[in-house]
Parts: sequence; C-alpha cells; structure tokens
Amino acid sequence: MKLNKKFSAIAIAAIAFAVITGCGDDSSTNPGGVQSGERGAFRVARPATYETKGGINYFTYYWGKCTISNGVYSWDPKGSTDRSAYIISKDSLKVYYRDTEEYENDTPLDEDVNYFMYGGNNNNSIFGHWDAVHCGIRNGEYKCGTQELNSSYEFKQDSVITYLTIDPNFNLINSFLHTFFHDYFSFCTDDYDTDENGNLKDIPERGISFSFQSNKAATVTIQGQVIKIEADAYSETKALHSFGKVSSNGITCTNESRFGYVNKAEYCSEAYKEYLTNDNLDYQGSDISTYYLRDKGNLEEYSKCIETLFQNNPAYNPEKQ
Repeated sequence: MKLNKKFSAIAIAAIAFAVITGCGDDSSTNPGGVQSGERGAFRVARPATYETKGGINYFTYYWGKCTISNGVYSWDPKGSTDRSAYIISKDSLKVYYRDTEEYENDTPLDEDVNYFMYGGNNNNSIFGHWDAVHCGIRNGEYKCGTQELNSSYEFKQDSVITYLTIDPNFNLINSFLHTFFHDYFSFCTDDYDTDENGNLKDIPERGISFSFQSNKAATVTIQGQVIKIEADAYSETKALHSFGKVSSNGITCTNESRFGYVNKAEYCSEAYKEYLTNDNLDYQGSDISTYYLRDKGNLEEYSKCIETLFQNNPAYNPEKQ
C-alpha cells in the first residue's frame, strides 16, 4: 500500500535525521512547532472515498497539499491523491496500488502481483480495523519481513485513519551510526561488515572498535577516543518523537525532535516556516507538493558541541553542509 510505504520511508528518515542533528530541548518562541500529544499510536486521518469500477473495488485517500510559490502559501486539503484496489478474503485484505492509466483503462487486476497484506475480522467488509502483517507479493515472490513501524488502518465511510507505532525492537542505533559516521567522519557504513544481528563490526583500518552495541545504545572507540551513544524513538498521538545523545570526555551533545504532518491550513503559513520540510526532508522554499512539520532543534548549537567533542580526534572530518 503506497500509504504505508510513504509513511515508513519518511518517518524513519526523520528519526534517523533527528537523532543526529539538533541540540537541547524543543522549546521555542514560534507558534508551538510540532505538537506532541500523549504517548500512544501516531494517528493521522485522511479523507477517503470508495467505488467499484470495471469490476474492481477501489479506495482513494487524500493528502493535504501545502504549496509555497514566491513567498505565497496556499493550502488544498485534497491536493494529493493516492488510489488503491483491494480484495477481501475472509480475514485478509490485499491492497494493490493502481496508477491513473490502469484505473482509467479498467486494466484487469493481476491478483498475484505486488500487493500488501492486512489482517482483520470485518465480515468481508473493508470498513473496520486492519493490521499490517508485513507480508505480500513483491517481484513475484511472497515475502514477509520486519518493519521499523507497526501500522494499522481504520477504514470509515469518509476517511482512512492510520495508526503508527515504532517497533521497540527496531535497531535504531544502526540508523544513528550510519548517519553519524557519514556526517562526521565522511565514510559510509554500507561498505563495511555487520554481524548476524546487523550490528556494525570493528573497522580496524579506521581505528574504530565497539565494546557494546544494543538496538538503542553503543560504546565505540574512534582513534582512541571512547564515545557513548544513546538513541530512542517512540510514537505520540500527534507526532513521532526521537532522542539522541553523544558523550565523551565530559562533553554531552543531545537532541530531542518531533516529526508531524501538515494537516490544516494553519500550518501552511509563514508562521510555521522553520518547521516546514518537504518529501526530501529538506526545506527548499519552492513549489513542493507535500510538506511536513519537523522540529529540528538547534543545529548551530549542536554543531558547535560536536566540534568541541571531537576537536582532538584526528579522524574527525565533517561533511560540508
């Protein structure tokens, strides 16, 4: 389901970004930034419609569109559309993304090609609650895999509600280390080996060794400097919340960040400019179809903290931003 793919890719990218950038708490003098809400599933409701066309059942959901052109902000609550076909069989829901040409031409649905699977007990009706089971057909093969986000969907007569929680077993530290080494030591961890748990192995040619790794913490030595890292992320009712901390030699650099969605006209405005970010998680201030809200923290303060922490480390080689 395209909705699930979009949420997963953007949310995890936001988490990875958040735990490595910014510093301090998320207080601010602007109009409130990203609202947090209480601990619980991150809930996003989208308007939706349902139809049967060419013998195929469809649902269509809408994303609000915030467009910025020449400094002018405009908001369309149904500016972006995603359409999917679906088949229900007892307690299973198969969802197939359909492009505009397939929809308009009533292209027959190949039931065994590229679908996502959901489980529920809704008496052969799409309306009700469905949980993603992380299984489906991809490239002709039935596959099941782990997900960073646990997702479920509630289909109502006029809307689709998405509920997201971050899997507590997700190896967040791997995402942190990937960005950490890229941004501050200018190399990619993809080029080096991992163990059976997916944890990065020692890299002796770079003077890097690990004495401890878990899914949310690591102790790493880089050219003789011992560094402790902590990372965490969890869902709130109105945002995804992430936290990161890097400590060494009595210096600690920390960050808390929240990531939410532009879901009303108030957020598509000059007042929220510093929180707006596009699909690429990089605010550009130009014509972008969909914007999100992200409290990035104090980048300038954090950069100074990191520079001080690694000022005597010969391997420190930050990427130019």
